[in-house]
Amino acid sequence: MNRKQKRTKVLARVLAIIVALAMILMSGYYLLMAFTDGSAALFVYAAESPETIEKNLSKLDALRDVVRYIDENYADDVNVEDLTDAAYNGIFDALDQWSVYYKTKEEKDAFINQVTGNYAGIGVTMALDGEGRCVITQVNTLGPACEAGVQAGMIIEKVDGVSVAGKTLDAISSLVRGEPGTKVTLDLDLEGAKKTLEIERRNIKAQTVTYEMLDGNTGYIAISQFSGDTWKEFRTAKLDLIAEGMEALIVDIRGNGGGVMNDALNIASMLVPEGKPLVHFEQQGEILESWNSTGGTYKDVPLVLLIDGRTASASECLAAAVKDNGAGTLVGQTTYGKGVAQELVTLDSGDSFKLTFCHFLTPNRQRIDKIGITPDVAVTNGADLTAAQIEELEKSLLPFEEGKKYFAGQVGLTVLAAQQRLNVIGYGVDENARMDEETVAALKRIQALYGASPYGGLDFCTIDLVQRAYREYLEGDGTDRQLQKAMELLH
Repeated sequence: MNRKQKRTKVLARVLAIIVALAMILMSGYYLLMAFTDGSAALFVYAAESPETIEKNLSKLDALRDVVRYIDENYADDVNVEDLTDAAYNGIFDALDQWSVYYKTKEEKDAFINQVTGNYAGIGVTMALDGEGRCVITQVNTLGPACEAGVQAGMIIEKVDGVSVAGKTLDAISSLVRGEPGTKVTLDLDLEGAKKTLEIERRNIKAQTVTYEMLDGNTGYIAISQFSGDTWKEFRTAKLDLIAEGMEALIVDIRGNGGGVMNDALNIASMLVPEGKPLVHFEQQGEILESWNSTGGTYKDVPLVLLIDGRTASASECLAAAVKDNGAGTLVGQTTYGKGVAQELVTLDSGDSFKLTFCHFLTPNRQRIDKIGITPDVAVTNGADLTAAQIEELEKSLLPFEEGKKYFAGQVGLTVLAAQQRLNVIGYGVDENARMDEETVAALKRIQALYGASPYGGLDFCTIDLVQRAYREYLEGDGTDRQLQKAMELLH
């Protein structure tokens, strides 16, 4: 195939994708969400008006003409697929941060595996801390990493000799995962102690639920994510604890970033009385569907739900269901504030994207996106740092400028100083000195945590609150005060 034929073939594929996108714009979307009892709720929602569709289609025709013209007349060689991918990325950049275009099947599969918990790897859960370091937050006791001696709290510095500094979490995950039977080498750091481990990858099913009986016949169930089968693990855990004589229950969803919504709702049905509302799905101001509790394995015992700033998405749906129905007490910190749901769309061309299609509302029909859910009892756990570590940390932080106030969109060094401290605490905002959406949302959560009006501005009072939260975090001694408070409330 000569150069012109090859480029014509690529261009034809690109134009086919554009046509497929146009067909989507002319049709309705649907999403099928199944219940565990075999029934299902079908959400059908229409596209835009015919007039708007025609206007959009004319723009797509223009895009096709632009691609053709560039391909034929640009001064240098041009990769048409790269241009089209850039156009797609531009479309999704104009939406919210959760809507993403997947350029390759591998990227789409990585997302699916992340949500369902099925993958070939070593059996660890990772997160980026406030300094951008890749920290192992959980080790699957059934995985090869545990067998090799990997511990939670270890920092991954290199994967197969490649530094992970500055890489995204998805990029690091791609390096760690691979074909079953292959090996990966990790350079690790745990409080200054360096270690290099070679680990053989295996097929892994994420272990998402752990449980035990605490003092006073108090059951404790921790959920790390909702992977599709998590509700089954939770049901087993709860029934086992009931059989052991459980008289009260603590459910820990701190650090749980969400996952499959059905999982969270099925678990909510085990904690909220039958018939009570769990969630409402809203699109463009209209309620698409509402789910009520089925009351599966419901047992009326005192309940505490542990939450923090990394409790997000489907986890927040569970927290809201418990709180609004008075089914339990929320203890900890204000949750992340991701109150939107996504669907995965695959075109006939094979191209895929993840699209935010609705807000989910609390049982009381409140939006939580960029707001979060406030605990009934606010408790902060502190950091476990040495005096030397705190001294080094303090040196790296900018001071606050006096007498200045900042609001959404404004830029300043005081904003950067606040962002640095927010990241130390664990809010995960960009350190860009700008009052962007993430920073404003984090400030609202800090304000709400301490009983101030959550308006999202950075004034001298809010600076004091940020400093207070930062100091409380540093003063920690490793004691789980949130769990202690839960036990105190239950006894």
